[in-house]
Amino acid sequence: MKLFDVVTREKALDIMKENFNINLSCEEISLINSINRYTCKDIRSNINVPHFRKSLVDGYAILCKDVFLASESNPVPLNIIGEIHMGEISDKELEEEECVYVPTGGMILDNADAVVMVEYSEKLSDETILIQKGAALNENIVEIGEDIKEHEIIYEAGHHINERDIGVLAGANIREIPVYKQIKVGIISTGDEILNYEDNIRDAKIKDINGYMLYGQLSKISCESIIYPPAKDNLDEIIELMKKAVSECDIVLISGGSSVGKKDETIKAIESFENSEILIEGIAIKPGKPTIIAKIDKKLVVGLPGHPLSCAFVVEAIVKPYIRSLYGEDKKDKYITCEFKYNYHKAKGREEYIAVNIDEEYGKLICVPILMKSSVIKHFAKCDGYLRIDRDLEGISKGEIVKVNLF
Repeated sequence: MKLFDVVTREKALDIMKENFNINLSCEEISLINSINRYTCKDIRSNINVPHFRKSLVDGYAILCKDVFLASESNPVPLNIIGEIHMGEISDKELEEEECVYVPTGGMILDNADAVVMVEYSEKLSDETILIQKGAALNENIVEIGEDIKEHEIIYEAGHHINERDIGVLAGANIREIPVYKQIKVGIISTGDEILNYEDNIRDAKIKDINGYMLYGQLSKISCESIIYPPAKDNLDEIIELMKKAVSECDIVLISGGSSVGKKDETIKAIESFENSEILIEGIAIKPGKPTIIAKIDKKLVVGLPGHPLSCAFVVEAIVKPYIRSLYGEDKKDKYITCEFKYNYHKAKGREEYIAVNIDEEYGKLICVPILMKSSVIKHFAKCDGYLRIDRDLEGISKGEIVKVNLF
């Protein structure tokens, strides 16, 4: 029986970073296509946002001194000299005891120094309004460049563009986004039982779950993934497919051939290449211990466990952090803290990953572990996140506050 000389997750990441470096080039793409891509340069605003003074509320632009003593019991009358329409400018100026109506987002006259909300006014006629509340200087006014200043760095290089960022970039008048070209990842599933996506289910065979799950995981971090047809547990077939993937991709992920087993051929396939080296044969995590890190022609090859849950957690634990580091992203994983629902025991020595759901009970967030077999996929797909339990801990106590990493 083969024994694994395992390394920690941190050590595995260090080995990957020390041995593999992909030279990423830049390209400019349209704003709408930039979601989930990484900026390769600092992005500066082309304009002030807003580029004009605008109102935060529906109300009346006024001179503060005119309404200094205004109140419900002592309303101050002002003359209405007009109305500002959305998207329009006006060269009017306020004189003493004058005001102009302005909608939310409308442009403010140059010398107006506050806006009184319409709720604090009473219109006597088309020409006169009673103001029932005083206003502080610049109250309810957004000044030029208050949100974003011209030439301000909005996002630094290595920023992961999300669905909210493109609104900011659009507002800053940026149409083309400088991003790193996507890392190309080859995905190979192995096993006599694996069917291609297009194949009909037959006998005791299953569809290529891992290939499509990996594709989905990597799509969020700017990877161009290629799902190759599944390879049978046949050394020659695996080698041929790996040759193709290594020649076409920056990274190759191969699932199903890393655990101890009669037909597992991943290591033999890797070692058949002249410029190859096995760097790691096992990582101290559960699930996912039988993971291989190897080098072929200076390219990273990761042998992943065949069980979907194990495969997915290895990608979360080391593959995604490694790829994010290539793009220069230094943000930590998003997490929330909540209370653990049960007592949970684990063995020391291995970092453990548990899929969890988050419920609310009596006003508190409760972390509920999903205990499932490593071949089960439905519950993993529906879970809210996962726990990472340190290798030196022996478990989690009921009521203990834990960090849940969110997907």
